[in-house]
Amino acid sequence: MTRRRLVTGVLFLTAVVVLGWTYVQNLVPAVHPEHDHGLENIAGGGFLRVESVEGGRRNLVGRPKGVLVLHWFALGAELTRAEVPLLVDYMRSAEADSGIDVVMIVVGSTRKQVLAWAKEFAVPTKSLYVDPAKKTARLMGVHKTPETLIYDSAGHLVHQARGPIDWSDADTRKAIAANKQGGGEHRH
Repeated sequence: MTRRRLVTGVLFLTAVVVLGWTYVQNLVPAVHPEHDHGLENIAGGGFLRVESVEGGRRNLVGRPKGVLVLHWFALGAELTRAEVPLLVDYMRSAEADSGIDVVMIVVGSTRKQVLAWAKEFAVPTKSLYVDPAKKTARLMGVHKTPETLIYDSAGHLVHQARGPIDWSDADTRKAIAANKQGGGEHRH
């Protein structure tokens, strides 16, 4: 009888370990294996968290309510100084459109550093997040900043821009808004 219990216990423990390992592996969606680009679909499930400078965290995974614009950058970079004011203007204009969610993510800095920077340059903190160890950036396929990932309403990556974007350009704004319905194709 004790041998039977031992075998049953080992089988049960093995099943728990396998199920737990499978669960943990599914918490982070896989980056597209054939290409060096951002995470293909964020609607699948899992956890990719960034920290809000106002406190708390946000999971970037899940089906967006519309177009999700994730802009990754580093403080103090020359490209950041030129691009961020235009991005903030675009973000403020997009606030009236519930179909566009612009998220600014600072890599390699702490909440305290980013909050001080935001106050100094009058950057709104509502959509400002921090990825201090760059863990989420790496998991999403962001390797160098600035980088922008744009997801349609179905959660599919429809555009990835490495380097700065002219956020004041009308064509850029139209291209982002065109993805509100979903069904877009990925463009590098």
